[in-house]
Amino acid sequence: MPSWVPRIDTPRRALEQQDNGPLNGPSVLDLSFAGLGIDGLFLEVSCSVAAWVTFYDSTAARAADAARPFEEDPPLSAGVLLDLRFSAETPTLKLAPGCSYSNGESPLQQRLWARLRTEVTGAHTATLGVLALVLNDSVGG
Repeated sequence: MPSWVPRIDTPRRALEQQDNGPLNGPSVLDLSFAGLGIDGLFLEVSCSVAAWVTFYDSTAARAADAARPFEEDPPLSAGVLLDLRFSAETPTLKLAPGCSYSNGESPLQQRLWARLRTEVTGAHTATLGVLALVLNDSVGG
């Protein structure tokens, strides 16, 4: 029998930012976002430095994707939700409708995982921001 997944009364917009640094040279950082609910839509992602940013549905997906080169697309069932590249000229990307996310952990968690790979040489800091439309905040159901 299908089960009903409780939703929040009204979808809400949420902005979560992560400030990282000081960093030195090209860096790789594993991040998690706890304020974006279980399910939602990416509206906009910003990064203050030139970098690749990848979002994942689970910690296992992030770990499995660690050795994938930038130029290679992930397999369809790899748990990669979004793969973005930022430059100094393009620090903010407004995403097309349908760029969704959903937590893939069991049991479900109110968390979204990311890997930030900066391309800046030398000392720098990095700020990664996610604006999302949160569709489900509820872990139960």
